[in-house]
Amino acid sequence: MNNWQEWVVGVLIVLCIARVIYGVYIFFRRTRESANPCDSCVSGCELKDMMEKKRHECSVKKKSTKKNCCG
Repeated sequence: MNNWQEWVVGVLIVLCIARVIYGVYIFFRRTRESANPCDSCVSGCELKDMMEKKRHECSVKKKSTKKNCCG
């Protein structure tokens, strides 16, 4: 790379690669933080529907199995 233009092109390519890697990292970090990978789905997502159904079933079971210690 003798010419300054080649250096600029090289820097731009490195910045583009870094941006793509950062985007992939952010995607997987968001997926790991929320237990549901389909949180961002706008249309019907079968996985999201199954998780919502399971969450609803668990909340119903918790409510029905709660014991009152005072009475």
